[in-house]
Amino acid sequence: MGDMRKASGGLVVVLGLLGAGCGSVSDNHPTPNLVPGGGIGSGKINGYLNVYVTDDDTRAPIMGASVRVGPSANSMPCEALTDSTGLATFDPQSCKSLNGPVTVTASDSGYAPSTWIGADGANMTMTIRAMHPTPVDTATVSGTIAGWESLPAPATGHNTIAIIAASQAPNLGDRGNNLTQPMRDIAVAGSAVTTSIPANACVRGALVDDCNWQLVTRTGSQAHYAIIADDDANGTPDDMSDDVVTVIGWALDTGLNLTAGQTVVNETLTMVAAGDLQPFTASFATPPAGMGFVAAYPAINLGDAGRIAIVFPALGLSLATTKVPKIGAASTSGLAGATYDLIAAAQATKDVNEPSSLSWSHAVDVTKTVAVATWLPPPTAITDTAGTYAFTPVTGATLHSAEIKNPDGTRAWSVTIFDGSTSFTLPGVTPDPLVSGTDTLTVSALQIPGIDLTNVAFDDAQQVLTGLSSDQITFTY
Repeated sequence: MGDMRKASGGLVVVLGLLGAGCGSVSDNHPTPNLVPGGGIGSGKINGYLNVYVTDDDTRAPIMGASVRVGPSANSMPCEALTDSTGLATFDPQSCKSLNGPVTVTASDSGYAPSTWIGADGANMTMTIRAMHPTPVDTATVSGTIAGWESLPAPATGHNTIAIIAASQAPNLGDRGNNLTQPMRDIAVAGSAVTTSIPANACVRGALVDDCNWQLVTRTGSQAHYAIIADDDANGTPDDMSDDVVTVIGWALDTGLNLTAGQTVVNETLTMVAAGDLQPFTASFATPPAGMGFVAAYPAINLGDAGRIAIVFPALGLSLATTKVPKIGAASTSGLAGATYDLIAAAQATKDVNEPSSLSWSHAVDVTKTVAVATWLPPPTAITDTAGTYAFTPVTGATLHSAEIKNPDGTRAWSVTIFDGSTSFTLPGVTPDPLVSGTDTLTVSALQIPGIDLTNVAFDDAQQVLTGLSSDQITFTY
C-alpha cells in the first residue's frame, strides 16, 4: 500500500492497496497482467500465480526482486525472482498445492518489503518503496497575479496575502504533492532593507507590496492557483497564532502540462470574478475520543490534472466557512468539468498526529452545508509481543494495513491484510530491513465502499476511499 502523505499534520494514509488484473485464463494459468500502481485479479488462485513487482514511486518494474509465497511460519515457502519485466510466476511444478488465499511478500535490496496476507487473485501487481528514493522530478515557475496592484489597500494592522500552489497529482501517494518551497527576499517600504517570505507567496501591507511569486511544482498535467486572503494580525504582528485569515479572492491558470527541469517565467494567474465565487460551509460530528483537533480541506477534483486542495485556511471546529470558485456550468474560470470533495482529518492535537481519523466526502453539493456525519474510529490494542504484531480491528472497515518505520522515519515494511487477520509475524528476508532501535508500528483501517478485494485497481480504490483511521505504538527492535 502507498500512503497519502498527510491530509493534516502527520495523518498517515496508507493507500497502495488494490488493483484489477484481468487477463485471459487457459488451463487455470492466467495471462500475466501488470497493473500500474498495483493490482489483484483474474479470479481466485488455482494452481497458478503471476506476481509483478514494481517501484512504488516510479511504477517501473523491478528485475531481480524476491517473491515469497507462504506464511512466515512456513520453513519451505515457494520463492522466485522477477525477470526483466518484473514478473515472477508460480505453477504446480514450482509451488505445489498453490491455492488461495495466500500470504505473499515482495522484497529487494534497498526497498521496504511489502506483505499481503490473505490475498486471492491469480494476477497480482505489488509495489515496494525505495528506502531512499531518487529526487522527485520538478519544474520551476515564476509569475504574478493579474490585478494584484488594483486590490483595495488592506486596513491598518492587516495584510493582503496570497498563497500560490499547483494542483496535486491524482495518485495520493505521489511525492510531488509534498514539495518544499524556498524563501525569497522582498523590499521593505521601498528601502534597501529586505525581509524573507515564502517564495510562493504574495504580500501587500503598510511596509511591503510584492507579487512576484516563484513556485517549485510537480511535473505532468496540472493547474496553478492562488488563494487571496485578508490577514488580521489581531494586534500582535509578531505572533501569527492568533491571526484571523479570511479568503477574499482567487486566481487561476488551468490546462498546464510541465516537464522535468522545465522553467516557466511570466506566468499570470487570472483573478476569479467576485460573482464566480461562492461559500463552502462544513459541519463536523464529534470526533472519536482522544481526537480534539479537526482540520478540513475542500478539494476541487480536476480529473487528470489532479485536485486543488484548499488547505489555506483550513476549516475546522472554529472556522466553518470559506470562499471557493464556482464549478460546473456556473463556472467561467476553467472549472466546468470539476467536482468538489471535502477531506476532513481529526487527530490528537494540532501537533500530535496519532490517533487519527480521516473522512472523505466525494462530489459534494456546495450549495448546502457539507456535513461530516461520522468518523471511522482507529484500531485499538496494538501490541508487539516477541515479533508478533496484533491489534483489535475496526468494525465496518474494508481492510486493515500496517506500516513499520525505522528509527530514522523511513518505511521498513508494509503489510496489507485482506482476510480479516488481526495478528501477523513477518517472514525473514535478506537483507533485514528493520534497524535496531525504537521503531514505530502504525495500524490503519480503510473504508472503501463497493470494493471487491479479489478484483480491483489500487488507483481506482484511492478515488472512492471514504474513511481511514490509524493509531501507533513504538517498540524496540
